[in-house]
Amino acid sequence: MHSLAPTRPRPGLLLILCLLTTSLWATSLHASTISAATLAETIRREGLASRLLIRSEEQGDTARGSVDAIVDYPFAVLSTALTGIDPWCEITFLHFNIKACVYREDDSGGRVTLYSGRMHYQPPEKSFRNDYLFREEARTDTRLAVSMLGADGPFGTRDYEIRIEAVPLDAQRSLLRLSYSVSYGLLTRTAQRLYFATAGRHRIGFSSEDGKPIRGLRGMMERNTMRFYLALQAYLEAPADSALETRLARWHALTLNYPDQLRELPLEEYLDNKMRERTHQQTLQQQADSG
Repeated sequence: MHSLAPTRPRPGLLLILCLLTTSLWATSLHASTISAATLAETIRREGLASRLLIRSEEQGDTARGSVDAIVDYPFAVLSTALTGIDPWCEITFLHFNIKACVYREDDSGGRVTLYSGRMHYQPPEKSFRNDYLFREEARTDTRLAVSMLGADGPFGTRDYEIRIEAVPLDAQRSLLRLSYSVSYGLLTRTAQRLYFATAGRHRIGFSSEDGKPIRGLRGMMERNTMRFYLALQAYLEAPADSALETRLARWHALTLNYPDQLRELPLEEYLDNKMRERTHQQTLQQQADSG
């Protein structure tokens, strides 16, 4: 596991987020897409009151959320920290819905299995299993692009993608994008509309339209994208194998910065659930390693 420390005295990520493209389905992030000067001007012009901007869209039966950030890590350091499959399991496991993450490396990149379920404790045999292909699409001195792609999921969902892209911004900072997308079948979308019109009507996202917070499916995508992004932040701050409890506590603390969207479990319950689930994950990983 990599050792990573911020390049400034203040620990963690300095999040300065901006809108980079007009559509979340636009071209991938490249160093030439936007200059540091243009980015700084966008930040000044937008005058963001918070330290985060998250976007979401629906296109056909696919929903997607995306976060763009300037992070206080040189690109080479960031790229090294995100080398290989194992960081993905450390990152995704922090999400309370992920009950275990197991990986296998191969010549094509590798495979990742996520076990997902409810927010409370759940053993993997009672969870939903999703298999993903892990791909490093680009790893150069000027661009990093890695993704996990899943064909099928529970309740008629399909075409899962969790993607991280990064490019250097200057000598000390990088521009990073995390995106999350999934497609839904007709029955699932119908059930979701019913839920968001009744029991889930109070759930909101981070962006707004016409002065009102985003709700419904887009709100859900924004919340989950944010949870994965905060997991990435917690991992970058404490990537050591021995730092699991530090990462868990940090992820929980970061979610509490957005109580209207992300407050769910008390810290003690979350930590207890995750330490029990970690034991299952270690057993599953040992089985995968033994072939």
